[in-house]
Amino acid sequence: MYIYVSVKDLAELTSEGETADGTQSAGSWPGTTLRRGSTGSNVEQVQFWLSDLAQFDSSLPAVTVDGSYGAATERAVRAFQQKQSLTADGVVGRTTWNALYAAWLEAQSDLGGTAWPGTALRRGSTGMEVRLVQFWLRLAADNYSGLTTVKVDGSYGPATVSAVTAFQNKFALAADGVTGRSTWNKLKEVALAVANKIVDYNVTPGQFTATVRQGSSGTAVRAVQFYLRRLSAYYSELPAVTVDGTFGTATTRAVRAWQERAGLTVDGTVGRLTWQSIYDAVQALETSGPVVRAVRLPSPAVTLRPGDSGPAVLQLNRLLLFLNQWIPEINFLASTEPGHTFDPELEIAVRSAQQYFGLEETGEVTPAAWKIFRDAALTLLAATPAAAGPEPGGEWPASALALGSVGPAVLQVQQWLNLIAVVDQGADFVPETGVFDTATQAALESYQLTAGLQPLGVVDADTWESLRLAAQGLYRECRNEEG
Repeated sequence: MYIYVSVKDLAELTSEGETADGTQSAGSWPGTTLRRGSTGSNVEQVQFWLSDLAQFDSSLPAVTVDGSYGAATERAVRAFQQKQSLTADGVVGRTTWNALYAAWLEAQSDLGGTAWPGTALRRGSTGMEVRLVQFWLRLAADNYSGLTTVKVDGSYGPATVSAVTAFQNKFALAADGVTGRSTWNKLKEVALAVANKIVDYNVTPGQFTATVRQGSSGTAVRAVQFYLRRLSAYYSELPAVTVDGTFGTATTRAVRAWQERAGLTVDGTVGRLTWQSIYDAVQALETSGPVVRAVRLPSPAVTLRPGDSGPAVLQLNRLLLFLNQWIPEINFLASTEPGHTFDPELEIAVRSAQQYFGLEETGEVTPAAWKIFRDAALTLLAATPAAAGPEPGGEWPASALALGSVGPAVLQVQQWLNLIAVVDQGADFVPETGVFDTATQAALESYQLTAGLQPLGVVDADTWESLRLAAQGLYRECRNEEG
């Protein structure tokens, strides 16, 4: 059974602190309770969330982002806790931290989140994007010598220009004091690295510092785990690991899985080559957007009957509810909340589905009937999903496509791959189903190698554009030959 997973749902399926695009965020609980007298970057994070939320809610007092947990920060925390019906003690423990992060994420979702805003920020710019740049600059200054902190006020003045210029010099960017795409992305990368404690003082993100293996511990291990978690959002065969700085058996399995996928020596040790491969893959996927995919749920091995209960019954409920959205003949009560029990309402839905698909109306669901229901849902997903679709003119849909993705954008990629295969005898044709299967992944990796792209087996923004331009060139050649 395939069920479409939205960006929001995908975020909920991943572990705490990991967003839909596979990014371990600054929302990860730091493990330390913050209260009056606390200082440091974690306090700055709380103050930034509070100050941002205050832009939308006048009942929340604005606070200065200075890394010092004083009376004003305590008052703002209490006000937030009261609004969230939490214990209003002015102390930021795990529950308050997570609630703050969730509230900030919800506000950001309406503003485009932390994606590149599309317009360079320079002296005179104002707004939420400027506030984010200023906060990232503060985090960078906490960890790198020669950088200065700035006030998070949303106004791109001389101090922000100076701080951006110093940052650009530090990270080998064009030092013009303007936050363009490259500077924005590097600021975000550095800030997340500092916030998630994956770089030591004055160590650049991505810099190889030491070979690590099972039994190792420390910042270099945290960095490996951090990036593997991000990659696991794109590659289902990679197990997600906990970012705890301890290289145990779970991290070894994840490293070995990546090495196998990347064609490296599979030894579970992260030396320079494995590290560079992991980091380069993450950077290549950085601008891909979230993975939009359908999640295959396991089919039940036994017949489901009225009176049964458990996870398989819940899956059946959800499957029929999904089909009902397109097939009204499947009698699923709109007021019914999918549950774990095979009750009379579910039996009615099952019988109506059996009637629609020409099956014997038994009210029981055999594995064979389940497959028919599942395949119908997959067909609907591929044709008209609430998923990624190319914009007019074949423009990038702003969502990464990986194994398990479905929809019009996948179909477009398959059509492009087949057009290229017509003129490239070494390329394989793929079924044009709108489902990103292993055949599509293999053909895509082959194309990426031929085109000089990193063979990730994922359609990122660069791969999409390369395929689109290649297909356009072939279309023109065909028209010229016909003329």
